[in-house]
Amino acid sequence: MIHYRLINIALLVMIQLNKENIVTIGSETHSEATLYWFHGYGANNWSFEPSMKMLNLLLDDRLFIVIPNAPEENGKRSWYPLPNISINQEIEEDFDGLRNAQHGVQKLIDNYKNQKKIFVGGFSQGAALALSYIFENLSKIDGCIALSGYMPNAKDYASKEIQQSEIFIAHGTEDLTIRFESFEQTKKFLLEKTKLITEYTGDFGHTITKSVTNEMTKWISNKL
Repeated sequence: MIHYRLINIALLVMIQLNKENIVTIGSETHSEATLYWFHGYGANNWSFEPSMKMLNLLLDDRLFIVIPNAPEENGKRSWYPLPNISINQEIEEDFDGLRNAQHGVQKLIDNYKNQKKIFVGGFSQGAALALSYIFENLSKIDGCIALSGYMPNAKDYASKEIQQSEIFIAHGTEDLTIRFESFEQTKKFLLEKTKLITEYTGDFGHTITKSVTNEMTKWISNKL
């Protein structure tokens, strides 16, 4: 069972491509790769600008980072509808809502399309979106970063093959928002699809620590 804050939101999710909803960091022309970064539920792209600037600084500005905003509904930004609990106390996930979000990612990537390496990544719900995207053959993805996230709609992807992109996943044992058990289930599920996984865990909560940033930086640097 995926442990996530269960809020019923009816959304049709498409990433907005107008400039005020996208933050970019680094040089699109002179970078070696593009990273598309997706924020968590209830957050926004500006909240991740400092951490992404630090990441690119540690990588000597080798990335062009694109951070879109999720659509807003009832004052909260969300990439796709969060799970519901059914009358049988089972968690129900909205696969159509997730697919809508994936097509929004595809449009975003097409908007910045180039011949460089492409990474997708995110935090929390954004990490879940990134993980699901590498199961869809919508764009060639060279790497995926999932921080404090989970594998959404795992049953819908049970029979699907994953792209041969490498994955970096990190999670804190003290995470009370997406619990560590969800990380362990996600890792088990992914290992049945690919062995190209690097993991980092520690005694931190639902956040991006300095140690996570350092490990993520080393992983990306090895891929460039």
